[in-house]
This record gives sequence, structure tokens and C-alpha cells, in this order.
Amino acid sequence: MAVKDNYQLLIEKLDQFTRKYYINQLIRGSLYSIALILAFFIVMNFLEYNFYFGTGGRKMLFYSFIGISIAALGFWVFAPLLRYFRLGKVISHERAASIIGEHFTDVKDKLLNILQLKKQAESTPNANLLIAGINQKTEEIKPIPFRSAINLNNNKKYLRYALPPLLLLLVVLFAAPSMITDSTSRLINNNKEFEREAPFHFIIADQNLEVVQYSDFDLKVKIEGEVLPQEVFIDIDNYQYRLTKEEANLFTYKFSNVQKETDFKLFSSGVNSDDYKLNVLKRPNILGFDVKLDYPAYTKRKDESVANIGDLVVPVGTNLDWVFNSENTDDISIRFTGNEEVISTDRFDDELFTYKKKALRDEGYKILVSNENLPNADSVGYSITVIPDLHPTISVEKFVDSTDAKLQFFVGQASDDYGMRSLSFNYRLQSQNGSQGILNTIKMQKPAGTQINYDYTWDIRDIELKPGDELTYYFEVYDNDAVNGNKFARTNIMTFKKPTVEEFEDMEDENNDKIKKDLKESIEESKKIQEDFKKLREKLLQEKEMDWQSRKELEKLMERQQELEKKIEEAKKNFDENMKNQDEFSQPNEELQEKQEKVQELMDDLMSDEMKELMEQIEELMQELNKDNALEMMEDME
Repeated sequence: MAVKDNYQLLIEKLDQFTRKYYINQLIRGSLYSIALILAFFIVMNFLEYNFYFGTGGRKMLFYSFIGISIAALGFWVFAPLLRYFRLGKVISHERAASIIGEHFTDVKDKLLNILQLKKQAESTPNANLLIAGINQKTEEIKPIPFRSAINLNNNKKYLRYALPPLLLLLVVLFAAPSMITDSTSRLINNNKEFEREAPFHFIIADQNLEVVQYSDFDLKVKIEGEVLPQEVFIDIDNYQYRLTKEEANLFTYKFSNVQKETDFKLFSSGVNSDDYKLNVLKRPNILGFDVKLDYPAYTKRKDESVANIGDLVVPVGTNLDWVFNSENTDDISIRFTGNEEVISTDRFDDELFTYKKKALRDEGYKILVSNENLPNADSVGYSITVIPDLHPTISVEKFVDSTDAKLQFFVGQASDDYGMRSLSFNYRLQSQNGSQGILNTIKMQKPAGTQINYDYTWDIRDIELKPGDELTYYFEVYDNDAVNGNKFARTNIMTFKKPTVEEFEDMEDENNDKIKKDLKESIEESKKIQEDFKKLREKLLQEKEMDWQSRKELEKLMERQQELEKKIEEAKKNFDENMKNQDEFSQPNEELQEKQEKVQELMDDLMSDEMKELMEQIEELMQELNKDNALEMMEDME
């Protein structure tokens, strides 16, 4: 067991030596790798910095550097690292013993002899003697530290390879960083062409280089460098244009009405810029639109469609259907005035959108077009003017029979902008005690057209009014508004009131007093007229001919006679009115009837038919200036 333990300990010490051996190689290889890689890196950048190789030369340098770096790291770094972890082929115990023997010369033979004896003992059946020899030799070399055979500090001497290129790199990065940074950038981007750095270079202010389709784009170019050019040009599709000089280091150029992507390049004094591209953001656009107008049926207007007309004047209740044809558009929205909500239209084809609405009031609206890159890129405003359905109008004029106040005639007009639904005569009875009766409606002939003349005759006697009853009545017309409901208009409310018994009695007394007064005055006037006629006749008898003055006197007498007739007629009218009212309001009275007959006879005497005829004849003769006949007529009047 002791033999086994001593030998095992020996093997473990050899393994520890082996690991330190590979650590030593890893440190040395790292220094070699750093030296080689940095040296090649510096040389490569120096060459590129001075010679500006083309893409082929830069590719060769770049991939050579990559290859050398991989080879160096693989051989000097990764190989020892893998073997340290006993991955791959590592040195044998015998090789390790030889390396240790080179450092500890007195143990070299003993160490190799132990390893050989161990192999013999493994192949000999009775190896006790060999094992005893192994144990003895192992005890002799046991105190010797094998790992000290390798001194890691000895690797410091290899710093002379790594430090110079590292220090040189640091100096260059501090003194001339562009030599490393610019060259490295060109070597990495070995597919790209690079020009030797010019005394100035172009800087475009707007790096996005995006413009909305059909818009202008102002290109601003700044110049940076030790020398500033006096002129800068732009190459567009092989056409050269001069830029406008705004400042010593600022130039501008305007791309007008850009419709598609545009490639361009700047140049001046032999210095060229990179190739640039002005990208175009497709502008959403409405190519055209139609509006279908579905008018309310009751207006009797034929439906129609208008193209590219956004300002609409339509009757209230019209159904509007917009159909938009667009390009480069993802969405079309509509916003109506008074409403902050934006309403999206319905898309029913790639570039077709639709929206429907009923026009009920005046309002403006704005159409907004959008796409992925340009939300609400453009807008246009229109208005909807709604023609309201006006209220119908109606008027009436009343005529009353001069001989019969209860027989009334009506003539009127009614009109509406789109036609009328009905025309009616309405009345309501209110009794003397104040109770309201039902409203009675008499339908008249249905109106045709938008304007009509109408007439109506009403005999109030058909209602059989009682004393104190009151009638209110009017005409009413309804239009045919199917959107807001039928609207109506009425004439002024008219009234007819049948007097109460007390009012009738007061009226009768008043009429009687007036009749008496008028008759008394008429009798007195009649007597005066007769006397004046007598005097005028006597005067005419003394004259040969009727002169102008006599004629005027006769005319005045005739006018007085006519006034007398009117007064008698008025008295007769009041008398007739009393007679009718008595028939309606009171019971027959023989005594009262006799008085009325006497009054009637008196009025007949005052204004008989013969008297009227004579007056007419005198007037005719006066025109002819026939004295004898006029005298004869005047004698008859007397």
C-alpha cells in the first residue's frame, strides 16, 4: 500500500509539473501573439494610411491579418490552454522526467528508472523485489520539488517582443489617431471605395433625405476642411447644377416638385462626395370623388350624382353617399364642424373609400387623407348647406252678406315649398256658460301642387246657435314634410258671437232710438225740401229760361233729397235688423207688430217709388235744361 502511495504521489507531482509547463507555454505564447499581431496591425495600418489601397489590396491585408492572428492565437495560446486541461495530446511522464532531469541532474536517471521499473512490475507476476526497489527510489527523490524546475519569471524576457509594438501603437493613437482609426475603418469596410482625404468634405444637414411627394426639398450642404471651395455642384441623372452659396461654408439647392426617388452626388474642385439618394414619401392623394344625392321622396326631385363637388346645397333629409378614388392612401377620414371626432370612411377596394350621411343641418366638413408614413398629410374643407322644409303659409279674406251676417264667404291662398298634405276648415263652439265644445274639422279638397286658391261658404244658421254662444273658426293647412314631420299653418282665428237676450234688448232699444231720431229728422228735412222746391218753381215761372244759377239751386235740392234717401235707407236697415232679431230672440207681440207696421208705412211714404222716379226725371231734364218739363215735374213732387 505504501509503495502504491509513493508512486501515486510521484505521478501527481509529475502532473503538477506538466500543468505548470503548459502555463509557461501559454504565457510565452501570449507574448509572442501580442507582439506578432500588434506588429502586423501597425504595419498594415501604416501601409493603408500611406497608399490608400483599393478594395483588392485592403481585402488582402485584412484577411491576411485575420489569418495570421488566428494562427498565432491558435498555436501559441489556444493549444497550450487546451493541453492544460488535458485536452488533446500532452507530454508523457517520461518527457516530463527528462525536462525535470535537465534541471535536477541527480534525479534524472532515478526518475526514469522508477518509471521503467513500474512498467516491468506491471508485466511480471512476482514483482515484490521490483516494487521494493520502486519504493526505495521513490523515497530518495520524494523531497525534490519538481514544479520548481519551471520558473515563470523567466518569461519576462519575452516582453521585449510585445512591449515595443504595444508602446508604438499607444504613441500613434495619441499623436495621430486618424492613422489607426481611418485606416482600420477602410480595412474593415474593404468592399467600399474610399478616396484619399480631400482638403475639405461635404456634410449634409438633413441626414434623413426624405421629402413628401410633389413637394420641394431644400438641400443644405456644409463644407468642413482647411480649404473652402468657391463653388459646389450637384450631379442629378448626369446633369450638373450649381448650388447657391449662402455663406462661406454653406451651400443650398432646391429640389422642386419631387415625384420619385432621386440619386445625386456633390462635387467641387476634384473632390466628390458619396452617392446620396433623396427618398420620396408617397403622398396620399384623392384623385376624385363622387357624391350621390338621394333626395327625400316627398320633394319629388330626381336623385342625382355630382362629381368633384364638395360644397353641397341639398334639401333637408337628403342621403349623401361619398365615393373617393385615391392613390397611396391607407385611410380617409372626415371631421364635421362642431364635432371633434374624426370619422373613418369605409374602404371597399384598394383605393376606393365611401361614407354615408343624412343632411339635417348646415355644417362644414374637412376630408383628411393619410398613409403609413404621412398621417393626416393633407386636408380639404367643404360645406353642406341644407335647404329647410319651410312651414306652409295660408291666408284668407272673409266676406259677409250685407243682408245676412250669418252667411259668410271665404277666399284664400295656401302654399308650401314641396306641396301640401291637407286643407281644412275648423270651428269650435263655446256656450254662454263658458264650456268648450269639441273642435269640428271639415276636410276640404286635397291641395294639388305647391300653391292653391281656395274658397268656402259657411252658413252659420246650420249650427243652431243659442243666445250668448260664440264660434271661433279658422282654416288650417299641413305640408308633406316626411323628415321632420308634417308642419301646419293657420289663418288668424275669427269669431262670431250671437248676442245674449240682454244684449239684443239693448241693441233693439238703441236701434229704436236711432230709427225714431232718423225718421223725425227725415220728416223735417222732407218738409223743407218741399218748401224749397216750391220756391224754386215760383222763381222759374218768372224766368224765360232756366239759367245756370237756377240749375245749381235745383242740383243742391236734389243732393239734399239724395241724402234724405240715404238716411231713410239706414233707418230702414236698422228697422229690418230689429225685425229679424225679434223673430229670433222674442215671441210675436201684436201691439209691437202694429207699431212696426206703422213705422214701415211712414218710411214707405217718405221714400216712395214715385218720388224716386220723379227725382230721376228732374235730374235728366236738368241736364237738358228743359224749363217747362222741370216745372211740371216739380209740381208733381209738391
